[in-house]
Amino acid sequence: MTPDTPPARRTSHGETKRVQRIRRAALASVSAAAISTLGLPSVHAEPSSTPTRVRLEFIRGPGTEHCPDEQFLRAETARRMEGVDPYDAEAPLTMTASIERHRDELAASMFLRDRNGRGLWADGFSSRNDCKRLVAAMALSIAVLLDDTAELPAAPAAPAAPVAPAAPAAPAAPAEPAEQSIPREVPCSPDRPCPPPPAPAPTPAPPSRKTPPVRAPTRSSAPAVPAERFRWVAGLDAVVGLGLTPGVSVGPALSIGGRWPAWSVALEVRGLSSLAGKIEAVDVSVSTVTTDIVFCLDRRLLFACGLAEVGVLRAAPGVPFDAASRRNLSAGLGARAGIEWPLSENVSGQAHADVVHPVVAAAMRRHPGAPTPERPVWSAPALAVALGIGLRMNL
Repeated sequence: MTPDTPPARRTSHGETKRVQRIRRAALASVSAAAISTLGLPSVHAEPSSTPTRVRLEFIRGPGTEHCPDEQFLRAETARRMEGVDPYDAEAPLTMTASIERHRDELAASMFLRDRNGRGLWADGFSSRNDCKRLVAAMALSIAVLLDDTAELPAAPAAPAAPVAPAAPAAPAAPAEPAEQSIPREVPCSPDRPCPPPPAPAPTPAPPSRKTPPVRAPTRSSAPAVPAERFRWVAGLDAVVGLGLTPGVSVGPALSIGGRWPAWSVALEVRGLSSLAGKIEAVDVSVSTVTTDIVFCLDRRLLFACGLAEVGVLRAAPGVPFDAASRRNLSAGLGARAGIEWPLSENVSGQAHADVVHPVVAAAMRRHPGAPTPERPVWSAPALAVALGIGLRMNL
């Protein structure tokens, strides 16, 4: 350094990019966790003119079928970035976002990797039951990360070639005089041309910049897409019926069936007793036992079903009453709609409503064997309604 050269001064650009990146990632995680846990209002990420493009993989594990789907996550991310959609199926980077249920808690994880599968970024948080708020928090964390390409850490550089150990040095030879170490120059002539000049020594490559450390993912690897899993389901309900017997009837219902993520089938048996104690001023005890085969389509918390029903109506009079002591067969077709909400990993609550049209209607007559047909004491209406509420358990 010459006396005229001023001393080097440190520029005041604030923090380095590494510190800025760590602070932004921490802000995203804290904001997303606060939204997931407390339901606080979130802020929108400020998108740059050229946001980072990533390919999205969205995974819902077993027990999270009711959570919002990939379209919801895409829309939420674009909303956080003021309408900019960062997802592109041809992008070199891949963002894997997954939701899994661990006992009574929902866990979300995000993992960013390059085209070679090397991890660049990861984050995760959890919530009790509000899956929609959890997916919205994931969208906020992704939006804060992708709003600027310069904020992403670089992919790990290729490892340098190992340096071979140096051979042991030979014992030094005694120094020769300077005259002997310098070769004598031979003049060039037409008969003795000059040798070609030696090739220049290769310039050593500049040392590679050290890449910042990659944050370890919350899990050892990105979760695989779960295949459809069959499971047995048993249920217990309390049912109230109208039109199945004279007056209102109540009783339990038991069911057993199989379920896939999108549909289910079950065999259900109900035993109902009428609360009406009299028919045409005669004391009569009326009960019915029905068997239903139910096919359902499940969509998140809601389900819709078709059912086929076969039943037996039995009446026992308090005084001699010929018609009431006989059993009447019935059959019908109907529909069911309801809602199901998870209580734990293997138990859920359910409420449903049935409407059944009798194909073979049950009827009670005072003298069923009489040669002349008579008016029925009671006959099933054109539509019967049943309401049920109960529990479902995965076996």
